[in-house]
Amino acid sequence: MLSIVIFYIKIKYYKEHYTITMNGLDINYRFPYELIQFLLAKNGNSLLVKGPPGGGKTTISLQILETLQGKSNIIYLSTRVGDASLYQQFPWLKDMEKNLRLLVASKLLLEAMWQLKEEEESQVKEYGRRVLQEMTGEAPKVVPRIEFNKVFQGKAAPEVNRIYDEVQMNLPSKSIIVIDSVEGITSRFGIREDIFVSMIQKDLVEGANASVIFVSEKSEQSSEDYIVDGVIYLYHDIDDGRRKRILRINKLRGVEINQSSYSYTLLGGKFFTFYPGEFEKVQVTKFEYTMNEGIFSTGIRDLDRLFGNGLNPSSFLTVELGKDISMDELILLFRPIFLNFLYNGIGIFMVPLGGWNAIRLEKDLTRFIDAESFRKRVRYIDYTAEETNIPFVVAAGSRDEQQVNQRLLKALLDLTSMENRSVLHFIGTDTMEYIKGTETSIKELFNMAQLIKSSSDVAILTVRESQSLKNEIINISDYYIKLVEIENVPFIYGIKPRIVYHAIQVDRNRGFPNVTLVPML
Repeated sequence: MLSIVIFYIKIKYYKEHYTITMNGLDINYRFPYELIQFLLAKNGNSLLVKGPPGGGKTTISLQILETLQGKSNIIYLSTRVGDASLYQQFPWLKDMEKNLRLLVASKLLLEAMWQLKEEEESQVKEYGRRVLQEMTGEAPKVVPRIEFNKVFQGKAAPEVNRIYDEVQMNLPSKSIIVIDSVEGITSRFGIREDIFVSMIQKDLVEGANASVIFVSEKSEQSSEDYIVDGVIYLYHDIDDGRRKRILRINKLRGVEINQSSYSYTLLGGKFFTFYPGEFEKVQVTKFEYTMNEGIFSTGIRDLDRLFGNGLNPSSFLTVELGKDISMDELILLFRPIFLNFLYNGIGIFMVPLGGWNAIRLEKDLTRFIDAESFRKRVRYIDYTAEETNIPFVVAAGSRDEQQVNQRLLKALLDLTSMENRSVLHFIGTDTMEYIKGTETSIKELFNMAQLIKSSSDVAILTVRESQSLKNEIINISDYYIKLVEIENVPFIYGIKPRIVYHAIQVDRNRGFPNVTLVPML
């Protein structure tokens, strides 16, 4: 049964942490920046939202109405669900319930309700238009129905006709319309999708300055793509049992597209876009460390939860690094881990990853912890230096193996303070493998695993996906996660334990450098 849902929304925009101001309107930027610019265009335009079922097409369309409600008359035409189903599928719509009038009707009931609505509203609006005409001398504007009449040729199409009437009743104010879905309408009336879209484009978008969002179940390019002003595709697939969601921008007329694809989630039944490099824009605040009894906290509350409250003593966590991961993305993950161990008085014995620099690391971390504590509790092993005057750096580049071993032993004793305190062993295995070779590195890692598993220490290893010793490391790991980049955003997912994709985001409540993990659902 075809139904029409019309929102008359009069609520103030609901602000969250993710807001920007554009054209005088506070926008919750769950959508790509390019899409926001396109939707806020002064003139009417059309957007085609395409993709297979379950991609979030209805969700993003409803949120667009929610976001732009203060600017235009809002109309939502549904061919699939009524109000009860909408509220069940999108419970967040309940927040607007007191301030919207929701009309759902079949064909016959719709016609009856429309007659009643005309009696209540048409006289007022017609009077207003006559007053405006007298004041300005302009003829009242009407919605053209040239293409409508060509397509339907006198056949009854009350649901589509209602859209035209609603747009005209609100002239000269702009209307924003969602038609969900194109296939539902066209199959009912036996017309082609491209003909229907062209009809709406000419009559309502070009003729009445309305903005129209078409929802389509098609996943591939079709003739409708060439008619509308903008096209986005919502793709989702299953990657080894984990859902991956991608929004691709095909075109947005009049808008410069800086990034053509974004990852997103439907967490909590709402559409949320992940933006690249957001951590660079956040003001530095204060690190809030955490302490878990009898277990090591990572300093990332969501990661602790995924690991069952944290890392067990005597355990190994391995982080496999994807080929596109940047240094900033690496530090985004490891910064709160390092800080949390240091704040809890636990020393870090560190064999750095290739490309890391001791001074840069110190400058970064001492923004959040005093320099004295950092130098006391960090031992940075430098296999390229034979000597150093940096207090926390251990020069291990000498060919004198006995001297190197003595320096490494002293570094560990500095951290334990002869009191058998726990230590975090952070090992960049790419550096280790480069310096010592694959076979020797594997042997030393297995020896280290035996020692740590008989102690109260904990180890974090990093391994690049191209390293030959990767398959050996997973065997000694109690936890094994992968750090990858999806559309320029860092994500983790778990092998041990099995974890879905989670985006690494700056915690907006606690501020940088605290981070949170947002699942891709």
